[in-house]
Amino acid sequence: MFTFSTFAQIPPFVDVQEWEVKDQDKAFTLMNTWKEFEKSMVENAPAIFLLSEMDGNTIYFCRAFNSMQESIEYRQSRWGENGWNSKVYEKWSESVGEDPWNGSGADIVMNHMFRMRMDLSYIPEGTKLDEELPNNPYRRHVNIAVDWGKRGEFIENIKAGIENDKKLKNDYIRFMFQPIFGGVDGGDFMMVILGESRASYFSGLEERTRKREADADWNRIQADPIATWVNEESLMITY
Repeated sequence: MFTFSTFAQIPPFVDVQEWEVKDQDKAFTLMNTWKEFEKSMVENAPAIFLLSEMDGNTIYFCRAFNSMQESIEYRQSRWGENGWNSKVYEKWSESVGEDPWNGSGADIVMNHMFRMRMDLSYIPEGTKLDEELPNNPYRRHVNIAVDWGKRGEFIENIKAGIENDKKLKNDYIRFMFQPIFGGVDGGDFMMVILGESRASYFSGLEERTRKREADADWNRIQADPIATWVNEESLMITY
């Protein structure tokens, strides 16, 4: 279905800073401006992107790394006399003007770190991620709580579901993440399903559900639920 060379396009460790805002448009513009300066001015800048909640007031500022060590070194390079933060801040301040956060109601909630589980993610064979990622800016985040003592069984069920989706030729992209720290209260895993839009996501989900419910193997895999949905979010990504 996929190879590790496919996933090499995606840094698997994602450092997330969660912001709660009142004026989402204003806060997004300020964060996106910072993102662009950081990407262009910092020599070893990672993949940086924003996730904006569609039905709420949350923005996630995300940096993706190839390893935890890489994320630690990047964080250390930010501060100090020769750190890159002051240089980016100077350019950003020149661009956004005096007291830019006034009226935005922006507050940092917390930081998170997630690790992508390649073995629990689904990408149809032949998918070109460098094309599909920018063409599918919608993200459906599903946080999952696994029943006590059932993590191994849950992982095997997810793997069986992947094989079943292959059999049914379900055409969608899903990444599975596991929190290293932070995350949603009670959440053991986070599924991220891509879509061209919220409407296309739900139409695709409807088609997948129809095929799955008519399949005996899928019904067998789902016969004994061992996990529950904690919450779901609809977000749009900006690279």
